[in-house]
Amino acid sequence: MIDDRGQKGTAIVISLFVLALITVFVALALTRSSSEAAAVGNETAEGRTFYAAQGSLETMTRNFNKVFEVKLNPTTAELDAVRTTPVQGLSSDYTFLQELDSTSTRTNVVLSGGPFSGLYAIRDNWRLRTTATNNTGVQVQLTRNVLNNRVPIFQFGIFYDDDLELFRPPRFSFGGRVHSNRNFFVSPGSEGVYFNSRVTAVGHIITQTWRNWDTTDSGNQETYIKNASGVDKQLLPAQGSVLNTSSGASDNIFASQPSMPPSKLNTSFETQSAIFDGNLKNLVAPLKLPIKIDSEQNDLIEMIKRGKKIADTAGGDLFSNAGTLAPVTASTQDSDILKEERFANKPGIRISLADSKAKLPGCASGVGTTAISGPCGVRLDGFKDGTGPVPLPTPSATPDRARGYQPLGMKLTAAATTFDYIPTRANGERLFTGGSREVWIKVETVDSNAGTGAITTKDITVDFLSLGITEVASTDLALAAYSGTRADNGTVTSPSANITATAVQTASTYPDSRSVIKLQRFEIFGPAIPNTGNYLYSYGSGSTAINVVRRYSGADATKIANGCATGCTARNADPNTGLEQYAHLKLATLNGTANEAVIPFPIELFDSREGEYYDDDARYTAGQVTQNGVMSLVDIDVANLRRFLRGDYDGLFRPTTNFPSGLRSTDIPQRQGWVVYLSDRRGDADFDGQYDMEDVYGAAPGNDGILQINEDTNGNGILDAKYYSGPTAETCVGTATTCEAPKYSESLTPDAAAVDDHKHYRRGVRLINGTTIPGIYDTTTPANTKGFTFASENGIYVEGNYNATGVNSVPTTGNSAYSEYLPFNTAMHIPASVVGDAVTVLSNAWNDAESFATPYSANSRQAANTTVRFAMIAGDALANKHVSPGQGGTGPWQNLNGGVHNFKRFLETWSGDRLDFSGSLINLFVAQNNNGTFKCCETVYNPPVRNWVFDSTFLDPDRLPPGTPYFQYVQTTGFQRTND
Repeated sequence: MIDDRGQKGTAIVISLFVLALITVFVALALTRSSSEAAAVGNETAEGRTFYAAQGSLETMTRNFNKVFEVKLNPTTAELDAVRTTPVQGLSSDYTFLQELDSTSTRTNVVLSGGPFSGLYAIRDNWRLRTTATNNTGVQVQLTRNVLNNRVPIFQFGIFYDDDLELFRPPRFSFGGRVHSNRNFFVSPGSEGVYFNSRVTAVGHIITQTWRNWDTTDSGNQETYIKNASGVDKQLLPAQGSVLNTSSGASDNIFASQPSMPPSKLNTSFETQSAIFDGNLKNLVAPLKLPIKIDSEQNDLIEMIKRGKKIADTAGGDLFSNAGTLAPVTASTQDSDILKEERFANKPGIRISLADSKAKLPGCASGVGTTAISGPCGVRLDGFKDGTGPVPLPTPSATPDRARGYQPLGMKLTAAATTFDYIPTRANGERLFTGGSREVWIKVETVDSNAGTGAITTKDITVDFLSLGITEVASTDLALAAYSGTRADNGTVTSPSANITATAVQTASTYPDSRSVIKLQRFEIFGPAIPNTGNYLYSYGSGSTAINVVRRYSGADATKIANGCATGCTARNADPNTGLEQYAHLKLATLNGTANEAVIPFPIELFDSREGEYYDDDARYTAGQVTQNGVMSLVDIDVANLRRFLRGDYDGLFRPTTNFPSGLRSTDIPQRQGWVVYLSDRRGDADFDGQYDMEDVYGAAPGNDGILQINEDTNGNGILDAKYYSGPTAETCVGTATTCEAPKYSESLTPDAAAVDDHKHYRRGVRLINGTTIPGIYDTTTPANTKGFTFASENGIYVEGNYNATGVNSVPTTGNSAYSEYLPFNTAMHIPASVVGDAVTVLSNAWNDAESFATPYSANSRQAANTTVRFAMIAGDALANKHVSPGQGGTGPWQNLNGGVHNFKRFLETWSGDRLDFSGSLINLFVAQNNNGTFKCCETVYNPPVRNWVFDSTFLDPDRLPPGTPYFQYVQTTGFQRTND
């Protein structure tokens, strides 16, 4: 028999052991499940934190891109906003450390890919980093690098924001990248059109018709574009991206744009254009500057307009609020991007003229349209101290009753202790145009704070004008100072003193020899201007002939005392209103006769393109000039400006309140050079910076009051035509305060037009003596190069050689290379740009007298070879379908804007003479001041031999003019997880 008690005990032990093991396994299983749950929870929290960090980084990236879309150089505050902007929907559960840093200094790169492929850019590297932390301490850090590229607009040989036209020129081989933000109309002449770089258009390449629908050259086959290997490949007329069709055809892609020539798609264009290896493209993305806000045709013209600063008791600006003058307020002031892009706000010098003190920049009080009470600019046609009051004609008012500002004197040399360089006084009698209008000028320095973006200015008017405001008289005139006194009753107290000339001054001490801003002159060189109105005295012949205003002949004290009642030229019958002969006359030797009395007068020229509504001299009155073409000029002497900026006059200025030690060249701010900006709004009745005479077409004699298809220069849908009605008794159509233009039918004698100012908004600025300009070209360290830019909202006339002495050689065919322009790669090879409403080139042979003597005969204005070197930003006229009345040029030229080959305007017969031009051609808007239609080739001009070339030095971002506009191109890279 077996004893089973031991077996039962063993079973119990085993059962307990198994139970224990199961307990351990359960415990282990429970422990593992808890750890895995914790791990899973941690992974989930980390994943959520990662996505929170990504949300933060994307928010920073979006805000960074938004800033750089509109700002080339954001302020510290704007960058701080990128760092501190909260992440929407996550800020309650996470904290974020957002960092934004510049990780490298600027570098110059060649872009690859994208719309700017192949162009040079200035690149900055930025690092965006965010560290996200959740409530339990889980932390994730992400980093992204962003490439901010600034592409200078002068990288383009030709850039048009609107339709680009090139029709039937002689051989045209300019070079450089070509782009149109609309369509490119190309129709070559028999000598061919050659493109050496990429040609792109946002719209279409149109080869069978001109912009005005003319098909004269539909069969011309001389267009060539280089392929990737540099070989010229032919673009035939039937190979454009669109081909001709009929207006009513179902395939007319421009059916909704009735002004565009009817066109159908060329379905073979992609195949045909392949031979150019990508160097001919249509339907590309538009290239927009930061200021380009929307599709309005003239957003970009704002870059040349005056700024809008809030008007308060400390001084601000006025502006045109729908035609009504009003102070700038918080809601109407410039946006940050507009403020930055205006040339008026670029570091350098700003010059402004207006009809009242309140209309000068920074001079409005903010209370209505009144001016601030303190000094702000000077009045040129008031009392001689420039404060504003007009000398009254009553005998007890003042002993000096003539109008006109007397600039301060300067030292002749640094060692001098007296201020014996005394510029000629402004002849306010001729600057004054009647009524309540006044003539005010303000000259100021302009600077910008890189950290805040704030624009700061300093009034230097009285200091700068002490250089002079008058064109220096020639030695042939033998001009001498007029001395003497006059009692307040109008009698001469010392007749002999009044008619005795002081010593004729030498060239080194002559008053006005330092003038930069020139508002008046004593003589007009050139052929005799017809003296129909008894305003002028002319002598000599040919190019050495001189036209002057002779106030009286001989030393006649009675004529001085009595206002020259007899024996004198116009403007002198009334001793109370004709006082210029006392305050403003100088004694001169005229045609060998000494002690002839002459006076200074405003600077005018006749612009036949602006003055004519049709290119046909039979339509105009012989012996008269149309008032619409008489342009009142401010001449800028570039050579004297260069002397001032390089310090030649340092230590010679009189101490003033603003400059206790006298103005110095180092007081003028600059960024890689100087920008000088000028705005002359005298006569701009509604103060909008636009010449309100859009009515440039119509049946004879012009101005039909009907809005034609291409008259609306500002794109507001109405005809802005605020003109006086005349011609004998001018009355304003509308109200007396809104008119600013004459009709084409209004004319006057050439002599009166040449020596008297006018009330119209026909203002321009001319650059003279500009062969050598301010700046320096550093051949060793390009970044130290300093350039010069001149900008204006008015039309600009460039007279004679500019920034070049000539070209080294001119080939028989083709163009001189940019390196042939002299001087090249020396200290005087200056990066330059000219920016204005329109740019007209006047040759080395130009003189103003010819423009008045033969206003409707281009052949009488013979040009001479001229060399200019600058990048150019300007506007052109509107081009459109040729409709009746199709005024402007004759034959097939009607209703065209002249094309890129006439983008620089001309007023002379250049036949056989060269215009040598090296630069860049940028068309950004429709001209609003010099808005005369394109006319060729009867009475206005005949074109030059175009020896033109793209200036390839602009491909170096360190060789650019100051104030150059940039395209912004931000390249965003991927992100990566990082650890500090």
